[in-house]
Amino acid sequence: LPMMVAMLVQAMYNVVDSVFVAQIDAESLGLAAVSMAFPVQSLMIAFATGTGVGVNALLSRRLGEKKLKEASLTAKNGIFVILITYIVFALFGIFGSRLFFSLQTTDTRVIEMGVQYLSVCCIFSFGLFLEIILERLLQSTGKTIYTMFTQGAGAIINIIFDPLLIFGIGPFPKMGVQGAAVATVAGQIVAAALAFLF
Repeated sequence: LPMMVAMLVQAMYNVVDSVFVAQIDAESLGLAAVSMAFPVQSLMIAFATGTGVGVNALLSRRLGEKKLKEASLTAKNGIFVILITYIVFALFGIFGSRLFFSLQTTDTRVIEMGVQYLSVCCIFSFGLFLEIILERLLQSTGKTIYTMFTQGAGAIINIIFDPLLIFGIGPFPKMGVQGAAVATVAGQIVAAALAFLF
């Protein structure tokens, strides 16, 4: 159950962003941009989760066999693969996000909002990737309850900071769609830090 809840919460980041972004403009251009970005976010989650599940299975087996040196090597290699995957998506965020949206729409406003959102989500996706791999390391040692804490903390931060950064409430700047992306990556980075701590 904790693993199912963790994966559900991870998928909810985009949904929460969509709810608040839909209120930015009457034409729902921000919502269109965030919706178009969702496949790339799903790919990031898929790569991170796929790698994490593989590491989880192998690490659990090595720990069960009392092969601690091989278990440690498995964890190190998993983190290395995740960091390489992060670099690929960060480069896509820098160099490919405009082309990605240009292939889907000709509306320059949607393209601009989409680039603002997706570039932040990709460039700062190290939080997402580290969070997922570290949670899988915790799960492989039987500490599945911690993933609920990390995911929950990240989701709460995203929910709190979404309206603050999108609409510029209080001392926060009005960032629009980019604010939704900043709130998302902030939640993921905090969750990764908690997973690292655990």
